[in-house]
Amino acid sequence: MGILAPMTTRMPISVGSRKGLSKVVSTAEDQRVLLTNHGRVVAVVDSAERLDEDLRRLREAADSVIEFAVGEATHNVAKRWDLEAVCDRLGLDSSAIRDRARTTEAR
Repeated sequence: MGILAPMTTRMPISVGSRKGLSKVVSTAEDQRVLLTNHGRVVAVVDSAERLDEDLRRLREAADSVIEFAVGEATHNVAKRWDLEAVCDRLGLDSSAIRDRARTTEAR
């Protein structure tokens, strides 16, 4: 959470209850409020604008990752990998993969 909204306030639910919903919401207009129960975050109160901004940033980041992956896939389209090379790269046993494929085909 700290990455997207560095300004946060931790507030025990008992304190939030005493202050009232309007005070908690008022605080959330300025900074994200993390409601806690015995020190564990159980709920978050945040402004709609900040949530929209966080979602926009996440979508932009996801788009960048997808764009990069497509570029890599396009760049490597001519490159062929055999099962042994893929298994070596992933640290898998190619014979176990082949045995599992045979078992699946037999069904």
